[in-house]
Amino acid sequence: MKSNNKVYILYLLLTIGYLFTACTTPATFEKIVKLNNDQWLKDSVINITLPVTDTLGVYAIIVDLRNNNDYPFRNIYLFVDVVSPTGVTVCDTVEYELSDMQGKWLGKRGSYWIDHRLSYRPTVIFPDTGHYAFGIRHGMRADTLLGIGAVGLRLELIDIEK
Repeated sequence: MKSNNKVYILYLLLTIGYLFTACTTPATFEKIVKLNNDQWLKDSVINITLPVTDTLGVYAIIVDLRNNNDYPFRNIYLFVDVVSPTGVTVCDTVEYELSDMQGKWLGKRGSYWIDHRLSYRPTVIFPDTGHYAFGIRHGMRADTLLGIGAVGLRLELIDIEK
């Protein structure tokens, strides 16, 4: 009887794990750029080219950021420059909270890293096909940000019928 309980519990845990992973939105594009020595220099630009072939779908653009406990701030400012295939340029300054007032990280915590999915543009319809060039740099006052391991860009197709 005890053997059946263990099998039942294992089956239940595997089913719950599958449901949690099945509910995440798959990325149609994702690129992560790892930073040397977990440091992001002020003049270092993360350049990512996003290929777009769909002008009818609605997408979410997400900035992925990975930090560790060496990161000394609760927030981060980012300068995001986007150049469309037709040459139109958009420059944004965005701020993201990375921890609460007590210093608890808001992202998904691993054993060493904290992964943040930061909404840059929650709903976008691309007007043109082609390559969109993203340039991301930090806008903090420090010349070097310690504790930043990677920065990336993620594109997710939004199901607007939900």
